[in-house]
Amino acid sequence: MQMPKKLPKYLKLREVTKLLNAPERNNLRDRLILRVLYRCGLRVSELCNLRIEDIDFEDGIIVVRGGKGGKDRMVPVDDQTLDMIEHYIGDDTDGILFMSARGGPLSTRQVERLVRDYGKKAGIKQDIHPHMLRHTFAVQCLKAGMNLRTVQKMLGHSSLTTTQIYLDVTGEDIKEDYTNHPLPS
Repeated sequence: MQMPKKLPKYLKLREVTKLLNAPERNNLRDRLILRVLYRCGLRVSELCNLRIEDIDFEDGIIVVRGGKGGKDRMVPVDDQTLDMIEHYIGDDTDGILFMSARGGPLSTRQVERLVRDYGKKAGIKQDIHPHMLRHTFAVQCLKAGMNLRTVQKMLGHSSLTTTQIYLDVTGEDIKEDYTNHPLPS
């Protein structure tokens, strides 16, 4: 007998809100890192390699270059995030988007630490990691009624089966919502 696949862990919307608000208002870089991970569903390595020239401000698209399997893909990005990015980069129109304090691109380990620390600061009980924001992105897209194929393309999954695991997660939410609903006895 085959063991069922372990369902991905993700954040509830109230937890996402707390996490996105955890960095100080003037810490635009960290606020953007969390926001781009969540709003675009990027892998941590894709975020670390993101170049300013890969952001199409006019069409509202981020081109993710050399994702898993070496494939490029396009991911839509909302206007508020684009405005924040424009404010963050100022007149700089070239280079890596997120740099470390010492210079050079952020490492995946630095981003993992950043997400974990802000999760603690936000009071989120479970240990969180950047990939959990990717899972949260997928779950929230599907819960909002987005087409499974669209979510597959945005995540860069080569197989629809990989994306379908998030349908099982949204089923768990249905059960939780049902359990918490005040039905008459």
